[in-house]
Amino acid sequence: MIERLRVLWADLQTWFLGLNPRERVMVTGAGAAAVVVVTFLVLFLLSSSADATRRRTQSKLQRLAEAEQLASGYAEAERARKQAEAALTSSEVSLPTYVDEKGRTVGLNIPSLNPKGDVPVGDGRIIESSVELTLTDISLPRLVDFLGSLEQGPGVVRVTFLRIEPRPKDGVLTAWTTVTSYRLKANP
Repeated sequence: MIERLRVLWADLQTWFLGLNPRERVMVTGAGAAAVVVVTFLVLFLLSSSADATRRRTQSKLQRLAEAEQLASGYAEAERARKQAEAALTSSEVSLPTYVDEKGRTVGLNIPSLNPKGDVPVGDGRIIESSVELTLTDISLPRLVDFLGSLEQGPGVVRVTFLRIEPRPKDGVLTAWTTVTSYRLKANP
């Protein structure tokens, strides 16, 4: 094979030397132009291929970042769901008893306590229990302490309604409120 290339090179040199000077300049110029065109074509193809590879890599990196963000968002949502479920299952205390105990803790006498029935919420897996109560002749700080202590207890207990009627000359008020607790329905 090498011998064949040597023979071909020798034939090419003989042919080139057989040309007149003007033809040699033209052949040399055409050869140089061909080399420049081929070099440009090879560099262009390599550059184009490298750009395409960079774009694909960047696109994949972006999709990977989006997947990581979705995964962390899912993990956070799952953690929040489990915390909410834990809060919903953490207490089986009777709401009227709980409200009365919290009232006694802050020194309140609750004259009117009206429990409502249990109501399924949403898809029926969560049960809502409510108690309506009336507080008369109570100071605002004591009311705030009482309502705050209700929501800091076990499970999910929220004040869902509050109506206040102040009596400025006595420095007290009357409050009507609804306290609601939520719990998961027990699986049979």
